[in-house]
Amino acid sequence: MRFAYSERSIMRKSSGEPKSIEAEIESSNSEEQEPAEGPDVPQTDEALQDGGANAEGAQPDDWWSASHQGGDWGESATGDPPENTTPSKEARTADVYFCGHSSFFPLNRALQVVSKEKLTGLLRAFWEKEPIDLLARDGEIVFVTTKDPELYCAETPAVLANVDEGSAANARDQQRETGIPFFLVLAGEDLITRESAVELMQQFGQKLFSQLWVAPKVWIMFEKNADLPTDAAEIPGEQNVRDWALETLRLAENVDEIAHFDPASIPAYTKDGFERVQKLKLTPDEAQFASQFNGARSVQQIAKNLRLDLKSARQMLFRFVALEIVECWPASTAAKSEQRGIFQRFGRMARRDR
Repeated sequence: MRFAYSERSIMRKSSGEPKSIEAEIESSNSEEQEPAEGPDVPQTDEALQDGGANAEGAQPDDWWSASHQGGDWGESATGDPPENTTPSKEARTADVYFCGHSSFFPLNRALQVVSKEKLTGLLRAFWEKEPIDLLARDGEIVFVTTKDPELYCAETPAVLANVDEGSAANARDQQRETGIPFFLVLAGEDLITRESAVELMQQFGQKLFSQLWVAPKVWIMFEKNADLPTDAAEIPGEQNVRDWALETLRLAENVDEIAHFDPASIPAYTKDGFERVQKLKLTPDEAQFASQFNGARSVQQIAKNLRLDLKSARQMLFRFVALEIVECWPASTAAKSEQRGIFQRFGRMARRDR
């Protein structure tokens, strides 16, 4: 994928400060009376951290660190791609930095590796539709695109009202061939402003990526040192990948079709979940929802406390689970933990009485 243009750089917008939820948590805990000692629900996210380790016992953090010289994509990837997907057949000279199924390498984990390692290249997602490419530069997200312009943007934005149909159709045809967002093609021909093109790419790129969160099968890989646009430095990158990911989750549709959380299940922060949520810019509703995670309240109880229907509660919970901030434990797990806690307390009392 390669294109060229030449105009002045656009200043990057400030991402702002993340909204703290500590006040929400303190308020939530003070308003609702809880037992003196809640169930000792496990708070570890070892299962998530071990997702990158293979069956032969690779270290959890090693799944993304090894680069492989790639020929054809199918030869570079380990395992089989999801059904009904057609990986690229063209020869590749880029290094495959990591690859795997999203059930083992979550999308959020992949995004955070790109950010943490300040990678430059393409994060490619293969699924039942045309592959989706995320262009990264020094760990920042530049834009998201695909060679299917209808999947990318089926509508006609108001900005294009004065663009003749022939020019718009030609720009879409170029996207089919190269993957270059047709907004950039139009900007290169001075049919729309560069600022408008960048704004539209951000909007429709996030909307495009949001579909991957609810896709049943996604095979991802990162091509380090892949062919990048000639003047990619001219496009401002999104530095705050966490908030970018959260915004795409807010745009995800039909979440209720896959967010089948048991109403009796217990959302609990993962090992690093509370630290992660502090760095996010949450909406007031999200901050209130996050304040309810104490390892004892069920999904149903949280929905009742916040006067939410279960469908809305599941949809919001899905965002925190996808960002690996919380895990949902079965209600039986909490009950067993509470029972063990009671027996342990009785045991300690018995030893003291001896």
